[in-house]
Amino acid sequence: MNDLEQQFRNMHQLDSEQRKSLLKLLETLKPDFLRPYFQDWLWWRRCRVNVLLVCDGGLNFGTGGFGLSEFLTAFNQLQATTWADYRLTLAHRSSSVASPNPLVVAQINNFNFATSVALSDFDQVWLFGIDPSGSISVEEIAALEAYMNGGGGLFATGDHGALGKSMCGNIPRVKDMRYWDDFPNSSNDINEVSMGGPRRNDTNRPASGAATSVNFENQSDAIPQTIAARSFGRGTPHPLLSISPRIRPSGVIDIMPDHPHEGQCAPERMFEVNGATVSSQIIATSFVLSGSTTAGGNGKTLTIPHCFPSIAVWDGRIANVGRIVVDSTWHHFVNINLNGAETPLTGLTSSDFEVVRQYFMNIATWISRKKSFLCWRRFILFDLLVNSQLIEANLNNPQAALESIALEDLNNIGSLAEEILANKFSPAFARSFLVEMLAEVQPELASKLDVWRPVTDGTEKQSAEHVPLPWLNTDFLLWTSIGCGFIALRDSQQFSSPKLTDEGLAPIIDVFGKGLVQGLALATKDFRSAINSLSRLVKLDL
Repeated sequence: MNDLEQQFRNMHQLDSEQRKSLLKLLETLKPDFLRPYFQDWLWWRRCRVNVLLVCDGGLNFGTGGFGLSEFLTAFNQLQATTWADYRLTLAHRSSSVASPNPLVVAQINNFNFATSVALSDFDQVWLFGIDPSGSISVEEIAALEAYMNGGGGLFATGDHGALGKSMCGNIPRVKDMRYWDDFPNSSNDINEVSMGGPRRNDTNRPASGAATSVNFENQSDAIPQTIAARSFGRGTPHPLLSISPRIRPSGVIDIMPDHPHEGQCAPERMFEVNGATVSSQIIATSFVLSGSTTAGGNGKTLTIPHCFPSIAVWDGRIANVGRIVVDSTWHHFVNINLNGAETPLTGLTSSDFEVVRQYFMNIATWISRKKSFLCWRRFILFDLLVNSQLIEANLNNPQAALESIALEDLNNIGSLAEEILANKFSPAFARSFLVEMLAEVQPELASKLDVWRPVTDGTEKQSAEHVPLPWLNTDFLLWTSIGCGFIALRDSQQFSSPKLTDEGLAPIIDVFGKGLVQGLALATKDFRSAINSLSRLVKLDL
């Protein structure tokens, strides 16, 4: 009997936290001795997600200060908590690839985007650039553009000045979403991406009890910077900065590792692709405090307080191409800022690292190809149906026929589904999941409910004083439709069979969609009746 099986059989001797940790590990590893104790569906084939991560220069995937080993654990966490099966390919433009991470399936030195791999084999590509001069070849740029235009997602970052320009500075769209060089025709007095000027993007926070940050290594202490996440709709952050209230009660990722000189995202701009014009979006702002320097100066003058855009996104799915995320600096990702590697300091606390790692995980979820979402959602719907007690928690008779179920009960089923997903994943993930399910049958309505949808017509957004009041609470329409979708799944006997396979799960989307359409029709009919009653009450001719 191996150690893991021994722990399982003596689980009664463990405390609550130890038991939960053991069960999570067992659900991830799925050893054969568990088969008699768990449902067959835990052994279904996961959704494969192929990830390519590329570094250049002094960046690498190791455990040193400029390594990305801590960041890579985001994929291990996703593997343990989602239906995805992550396969990581690590690459370096020269020869610094080395990682023991168990999800790594290939490590490539002297990497070339045009010849080393077929980029179409990957669902997401991550670029961490430090080399400031030269450029990847025309052939490599063309290969990356074809990858993005084929639906692949891309993340790119550098650091201050021109750091990262070599690999990222000429990629279509990416090159215009972030500054990959010093600001044109400017001196360090006004240059916000310099190393030492007074308007450099120094996000270091003072040590505890200090008025200003005077030590470079404050970037490796336990005090992160606070960022401002942009709000959408009624106050929801972008899915990249949303987090389960179990981890962060606010539901907002509002911290990042700090650093004495970050890069900067560029202002929002429109990109036209495939006949669609879609705007990029600034989703986070970082702040520079007054008077930051480093011990002895080291060429860094006292900072002038200001703010700068630090995370930007572009939702290419609207144009049927890949999504893009750019970040102001890879210092949000490397070990020296996360765990204090190669310094006397210890980095972020465990709780703060969990928050920052959720940002990494959100990027990996958001930029992946649409087919990944199409695969995941089958399992999410099934899990909600069989494990969440959605229906039992809202109906006195869980087997009641649809025609005898009140609309408010259907509404409550949908509302509870969103609440469960918000706690398990994040509020923004929950809402976007429901809206994307609606989009399968009512794309125009879904686009109106998508609070994160960027400007797509090339015009400026309406000014705040002309935004119409939200007279209609569309949540009720959405929740009632979703609730009816779950009743349709309940009534379809094929999903309750103990012999159900992952291949047999394929029809779940169609069955759910038909129920959703029926629920939307019921909700709309009731809404129309309510409007007519109101118009008669106030004697309006509608």
